[in-house]
Formats: sequence, C-alpha cells, structure tokens
Amino acid sequence: MEAPEIHNPHARHGGGLPRWLELVVVVSALVTSVSSIVIAVHNGRVMERLVEANSIPYMQGGFSDMTPEGKEVLSLDLLNRGVGPAHEESLRVKVGNSYVKSLSGLISASLGPEQAVNAHEVLHSMWNRVPTRFIPGGQSQFVFRIAKTAENSKYWDLLQKNAFVRWDVEYCYCSVFQECWQVNGVWHEPEHVKQCRRDESREFIP
Repeated sequence: MEAPEIHNPHARHGGGLPRWLELVVVVSALVTSVSSIVIAVHNGRVMERLVEANSIPYMQGGFSDMTPEGKEVLSLDLLNRGVGPAHEESLRVKVGNSYVKSLSGLISASLGPEQAVNAHEVLHSMWNRVPTRFIPGGQSQFVFRIAKTAENSKYWDLLQKNAFVRWDVEYCYCSVFQECWQVNGVWHEPEHVKQCRRDESREFIP
C-alpha cells in the first residue's frame, strides 16, 4: 500500500512583500487618496469664500451740502466703500414720514407747494434718472445735485435745513453673487436680505 503523497508549501519567489505589508500599502494609498480629495474640496471652498469676500460691496447713502472742493452743493450720493461692485436695485427717499418719488416732489414736500413753484424756477438741478445703479468698489454715483447760487440762495438754504432734519433715504443693493442688503435709513447699517424688492409706488427717480 502506497503512502499518500505530501506536498510541501512553496516559498514565495522574487522577494515579494508579506501579505500584511501589502495590505498596509494598499490602505495607506487609499487614505492618501481620500485625504487628497478632502483637502482639494476644502481648498475649493476656501477659495470660493475668498472670492466672495473680495466681492462684497458696502454701500452708504446720504445727503451732503458741500463738495470736497468746498462748493455749496446739496446732493444725494451713493458711495460703495466695499471691495466688490454694488448693484443698487431699489431707492426710496422720505421727507418726514412720507415717501417722495421725484426731486420735484422732494422740493414741494420740503418747502410747501406755494414756495416750491418759485423755487423750481431758480433751483438749477442735476439728476441721474436711471432706475438702478451699478457702482464699482470704492466709487460713488450721485442721484441729484443742487448748486447754491446768489439767485437761489433763499430756497437752497431752506432745503439745506430740511435735508439734515427731515430727509431720509432707504435703499437695497446686491453683490455679483446675488447676496443682498437692505438699508432702512441714513444712520442704519445694512441688513442681509434674500433679495431686493422694488415698490414702484415708492421708488425715487429724480
């Protein structure tokens, strides 16, 4: 009776790595790949936030009675102190508690209808009648300007007194990424809103 043939296990040839070490190499490569993807996604989000941060506008609106050169000019200006452009989508002006829709309405509400008739004849105004405005970072746009002259000084002085007591301005603007802010008065800070909403019954177009 023949004895059963027994085969001895063959030794690994060619100096191959032990199985546990191969597993370690595979796991390490997998961890490295996953880590690279996570880092790439994180860096992408950081860059996106950085681009958005470098595109945020900060708009201020208000009334002035003098130019930087020292000339007496009554004006309403919008200044973008942010780094990104601002798209002004809504602008409203109030005299007291009432909204006015035009420069003519502003003058009438400030001086009264009788004086306003004579004032319109001598107040030589400049205005920007576009319904919305796109203002680059660090720049400004005027809405209206009324220069003081010897002829109109009486009415100009009356308007100037009203400007810093009864006049107020509200506006809404957005960034290029459609992030929007509403400002509800000269002394108010911008409040983040989902979108700007125009109310044509109250929009100011000088």
